[in-house]
Amino acid sequence: MKRTAAHKGTVLIVEDSQTLRQMTQMTLEERGYTVLTASDGVGALQALAETIPDIVVLDINLPDIDGFEVCKRIKADPRTRYVPVIMATGLGRSGFEIMSIESGADDFIAKPIDPLVLDARIEMVIRRMRRERFANALTGLPSNALTEERLGFLLARRKPFAVIFFDIDGFRAFNSRYGHARGDLLIRHLAELLLEAVNFAEPDDAFIGHLGGDDFIVTCDPDKAEGIAHSVVASFDGSILDFYEDEDRESGGFTLTDRSGEPKRYGPLTLCAAVVPVVERFPGSVIELMDQGHDLLEYAKQQPGSFVATERRGIGLG
Repeated sequence: MKRTAAHKGTVLIVEDSQTLRQMTQMTLEERGYTVLTASDGVGALQALAETIPDIVVLDINLPDIDGFEVCKRIKADPRTRYVPVIMATGLGRSGFEIMSIESGADDFIAKPIDPLVLDARIEMVIRRMRRERFANALTGLPSNALTEERLGFLLARRKPFAVIFFDIDGFRAFNSRYGHARGDLLIRHLAELLLEAVNFAEPDDAFIGHLGGDDFIVTCDPDKAEGIAHSVVASFDGSILDFYEDEDRESGGFTLTDRSGEPKRYGPLTLCAAVVPVVERFPGSVIELMDQGHDLLEYAKQQPGSFVATERRGIGLG
């Protein structure tokens, strides 16, 4: 009986040579990986739009977009920024390594590729990135540890930025009504709305974090923050009823029995956002910044419907 290797992760192989692509795919599948493939740069970016792999093995010499440019685009997209990339090429080693690093690659390997070396490199990079990334398992976005690290970096840099806090009001009741599976679909949908809004606004050095449950954070340029917040809220309001059954959609909500046995009516879910610009004075800690955002978010949740609240003064201790 053939023994099946334990699943070690999902790898996207981007290689224009069909022979090399198939050989690498077969080798990695034998070692327990799920393998996706693309023969050019456009195909690689399309594959990443559909599925977020654990790692990308990227050839440099592609027929349309060279591997360095593909890597730059992967790292520029908030959705794929934390997917590790191993560059593979037969170019001269020193120049290849420099260009790989400049494009944002996490590691590199020279051709011809030794399957055992590639397997070891993939394991090493995935292990390192998982340890550093602390990604949310549901959305693939950075979770608490990396988000706090990001906020700490922005505070230490002492340059203007903004933080947008997002929270779905009534999400617990929605889960009680429809179950966690549909709740998970809704959370992933909100993550996609955030990614779309951020990509459309094209802010410099944007970051999207998933703190858990229905709580998300975006950091971006101060002048782009309100536009992103309003865009996400409008998209959420325009699509939320798609997650309801016809009966609830037609009646505008549903009724649940509370702990005291009394019926309670719940309308369609709403999304609240709190925009906290940090432009003149800087808070003394990440905790203080988070507290300011959560206080403003609570104010937003007290308003009727979906709401975007903005701290106009900036914040900090001076």
